[in-house]
Amino acid sequence: MSASPKKEWLGESGYCNCLLVAMSRMRNPSVELFSDQPPLNLETLTASRPKTCSWIQAQEFDYAALDTAGIFRILCELSGIKKSLWGYRAGTIIAHDCVEDDGPVVERKFHLRLTRSKDVLRLAISLENA
Repeated sequence: MSASPKKEWLGESGYCNCLLVAMSRMRNPSVELFSDQPPLNLETLTASRPKTCSWIQAQEFDYAALDTAGIFRILCELSGIKKSLWGYRAGTIIAHDCVEDDGPVVERKFHLRLTRSKDVLRLAISLENA
């Protein structure tokens, strides 16, 4: 009998970790976040992956309480994206995760691109070689 998933991640930094894990396990690992919208619902994102979805549900994220600006800040800092005179740039996050839900640990590379349209920031995240 396998153990029930447990709560391991909290707040915006926990959400960022879980987002990258969810993306690693999706069939279409590309998402967009917008500064004027709440964060993506990770249970919806992982609905086709029961084990991953169960683990995400165990984290009990209160999406309405998460600070979207904080999520953007964390992901941009992790990827090395900085505002410049010419606008925003792209960055990369290298993370380690299991293959599927319980396989060997592998390196994952995420590409991030931050752009602005009017007053709305858009953060596009894609998993390399997915």
